[in-house]
Amino acid sequence: MTRSDSPGNAAIMGYDPAERLWGTAQDSTTSGTDPSFETVPALDGELLTDGASRQACATDLGNITTSTPCAVLRPRSARDVATMIRFCRAHGITVSVRGRASTTLGQTLSDGLLIDTRSLDRIHSIGPDIAEVDAGVAWKDLVNAAFESTPRRTPPVITAYTSLSVGGTLSVGGLGGLVGALRTGLQGDHVRELEVVTGTGDIERCSADHKADLFDAVLGGLGQCGVITKAVVELVPAKERARTYLLGYTDNAAFFSDMRTLIERPCIDHVYATLQPPGAEPTHQLYATILYDPADPPRDEEALTGLTSTPSIDDSSYLDYVFTIDRMVDQWRDTVGWDRLTKPWYDVWLPGNAVENYVAEVHPTLTERDIGPYGISLIYPQRRSHLTRPHPPRPEPDDSPWVYVVDVNTTADSPETDPGFVEEMLDRNDRWFARARDHYGAVLYPIGSVRFTAQDWRTHFGDTWPAFHAAKDRYDPDALLGTGPGIFPRDLPEKS
Repeated sequence: MTRSDSPGNAAIMGYDPAERLWGTAQDSTTSGTDPSFETVPALDGELLTDGASRQACATDLGNITTSTPCAVLRPRSARDVATMIRFCRAHGITVSVRGRASTTLGQTLSDGLLIDTRSLDRIHSIGPDIAEVDAGVAWKDLVNAAFESTPRRTPPVITAYTSLSVGGTLSVGGLGGLVGALRTGLQGDHVRELEVVTGTGDIERCSADHKADLFDAVLGGLGQCGVITKAVVELVPAKERARTYLLGYTDNAAFFSDMRTLIERPCIDHVYATLQPPGAEPTHQLYATILYDPADPPRDEEALTGLTSTPSIDDSSYLDYVFTIDRMVDQWRDTVGWDRLTKPWYDVWLPGNAVENYVAEVHPTLTERDIGPYGISLIYPQRRSHLTRPHPPRPEPDDSPWVYVVDVNTTADSPETDPGFVEEMLDRNDRWFARARDHYGAVLYPIGSVRFTAQDWRTHFGDTWPAFHAAKDRYDPDALLGTGPGIFPRDLPEKS
């Protein structure tokens, strides 16, 4: 079905190219422009042009950038997505895709058609090794369903906040926040197959062995070459419990020494870290987790021998552990208006040999304003050899087997941000990134708030740029998709 801009009044939806306005056949006849009125083909889902639906999709998690779409598609099938992309292509309307809108500088926004994939929410199948799911399924729902299956299963990499969509995180890369990383890579490294609607409106199945150029361009490709509508992702056996060792530090060198010990320790399944501004006690914290079944509990001495800090220990069920951040965010959503807080986040990859010096330089400059009462600064180690896809780009290899993501997830203290806060933090992010790139070999992890030009993006993709550009030419020749980041201006630049 389609819907008009009058809530509750089903009508024939269409587009007036002369006026560049969406509306109903009745609107068009009344205005005298009926000859140019282009009727939208029938849809399984909904096409919405009312102000409330459009305004609800006008910003993202960052609350920094605003762009109101001209219409919102809530598809119920890949056919809906293909139908509307073909329609938009015929009329030069740009298209963006929104899962849970968890980028922070308008990466998923557009003044054209916005495809809200939350309506693609079906888990099609769960087997011993794989699950097939729609792109709008939240990882939380997949984790729950896989854990309840027989035999008990889990995705091998799970984001820290699990209420993100499968398609959304695969389009960025999918960093393991509480599960994965040391021996798994990113979520994009564990995809068997994708269903994708290209910028030409074709529905394609792709994998590492079939249409590999599309597969490579879409995973970690920021929505530039196609819209993920379905994914076949890997599953692994799930443990019942999680034991986490929390270690505190005020000395940067001791902190990194223990981190390097823990990430190489075979019994440890996951490690991440947090930073607090100078003056906190402690300033650096390590979280090292072992996933286990009750019949084979962790041996604490084996996990902790040789470390410089004495830990506290938290033992929980697997699902309680996995949903730790969700519970925190849900509480903030209820108490402090989390969804309305400004979030100028900063997120970069650092080479393994550079991260300690980089943190030693940046950490002493952090203030309470740089993080805020609801923000957090994070460090995630990743073993380079497990990062198998071309995207997202990572730093050039050094002689360390590790790379690190460093986040300063700045969050305002209230929805009423002071006027200078956003510009101050964006300027800070740009300055931090320029320093990190030029002196430490950093590469952007593009969920955050660093302002990039088209040339910056070309530099960002580096050696993968020619193949990425070729895929854009092939699968989105009119540059309709993913215009938010500004990677491919509508007049495509020459390949180089």
